[in-house]
Amino acid sequence: MRMRVLVVTAALAVAGACAHGSSRSDTVSDEVLARVPPNQMGSVDQARMDVNKAKDNLARENLRMNQAKKYVDVANNEVKIAEEQINRDKAAQDAANYARNDQAAAQSQSASGLARQRQQVAQAHVKAANELVTYAQSRVDAAQKAIDLANARLEQAKFKAVQASGDPAANNIDGAAIAKRVEDARIALEQERTKVAQTKANASAARTSWVALRDQLPADQRFGVGGSGSSSDTAGNLSGQSGTNRSNTGRENYNIDTENTDPNKGPLSNNPSVYDDKELFNLL
Repeated sequence: MRMRVLVVTAALAVAGACAHGSSRSDTVSDEVLARVPPNQMGSVDQARMDVNKAKDNLARENLRMNQAKKYVDVANNEVKIAEEQINRDKAAQDAANYARNDQAAAQSQSASGLARQRQQVAQAHVKAANELVTYAQSRVDAAQKAIDLANARLEQAKFKAVQASGDPAANNIDGAAIAKRVEDARIALEQERTKVAQTKANASAARTSWVALRDQLPADQRFGVGGSGSSSDTAGNLSGQSGTNRSNTGRENYNIDTENTDPNKGPLSNNPSVYDDKELFNLL
């Protein structure tokens, strides 16, 4: 009987300990953070700025997503125009054949061949535009993951500030859970960055194919003028560039282009051209 009582008591003690452990919060309340002296809030203030920068970057990526979707509309319209021209040329050729007008029939046949070539170019343009949308979406997804990482780092900065201040409330905060959230967010961003690289390669290949087909057409028969891309400030700001995404040693970088989010790995590349995608966003 006494042994049974001891076993039950031990079980209750373990359960109580588990319940106590699970009550630790994985967030820092505003009330607790308010007790941290202002001169010890530097890292928290910086982390808040990082969150805002990450949100600004998401807004820019959404802007580019909308731009890419407009290209799809333009390309689909080109397909429609080409198909309508094919139908007109076929009708003209049928009429010429019926009238036994060999010269008109030959002209209509030639025009029909050119229209079909324009149709192929337009279809390649649609594919390029759709691949660009996929690429832009992957950047939006990565930008959202960067926000998640920035928010996780902000929570960790708050915890460390409370802990450094000597506030006993730090014992009620689960620092390990916060650290795990940071690491999970970092890995998630890394995975999205891999998708960004792949979708960028696909978009580049599709654009190259479209340009090659387009350039086979006579200059006056091309839908778009192409070119090397806009040099406007907007285009520049929307592309990863050297010198704009640097971070202090030991801090994650939330930009999805130039630096790895693992501070121990360093930049993915020191070549700024690797991250220049202005050309991809010139699909007109």
